[in-house]
Amino acid sequence: MLFFPFTLMAMDISEIAHKIYQNECASNPKYLVHWNRGENFPSLGIGHFIWYPAGVHERFEESFPKFVHYLSDHDRKFPIWLQGDAPWKNAKEMQESQKARELKAFLLETIDLQASFMVERLKHLVLPNRHVAKQFDKVAQAPQGYYLLIDYLNFKGEGTNPKERYAGKGWGLVQVLDCMQGMDDAKKEFAECAKKVLLERVKNAPPARHEKRWLKGWFHRIDTYN
Repeated sequence: MLFFPFTLMAMDISEIAHKIYQNECASNPKYLVHWNRGENFPSLGIGHFIWYPAGVHERFEESFPKFVHYLSDHDRKFPIWLQGDAPWKNAKEMQESQKARELKAFLLETIDLQASFMVERLKHLVLPNRHVAKQFDKVAQAPQGYYLLIDYLNFKGEGTNPKERYAGKGWGLVQVLDCMQGMDDAKKEFAECAKKVLLERVKNAPPARHEKRWLKGWFHRIDTYN
């Protein structure tokens, strides 16, 4: 059974939201609507949710449409054009778009809702075995443990999507938890395993993606877990 407080207080969610906003966007609104160099899609919001333009199909989970669905389920009004595919073909087109400016303002207004969406993703995470569930509970019960779980989940995914693999190896939250052996300091072990999993991802990534360039930033983020 997962150790999960389904009544996380709004104050806790807000604190998590602003930590993730710092991690993903350096707390700068301009990064709420972002297009990474070398990628075929924008990354949006404090969780840098992926949104594919029409015709783009990649291995990474497309999370922004799920956030829009979450908004709809919670009766939150949003620009109607957020339904469907991303309306831009490249970064230049996005940067020059009025829609991008409209979306940035909307995302700035809904930071806590984005964090609540992240909490829902964690609540619905399917854990594959008792070992992983035990490590989940151990991290969850550590001080600020839910920040680690929620941040990494939205940073590198659940780890349950078979498409999110290089050489058959995943890099999501499940893989990090599976790496853990139950050390007394759960936060420290979680951070160490996260770095190990990401090093393996970079090693197995297609050379054309040049993923090593991101490793320093990824590790800097994980250092906030200790």
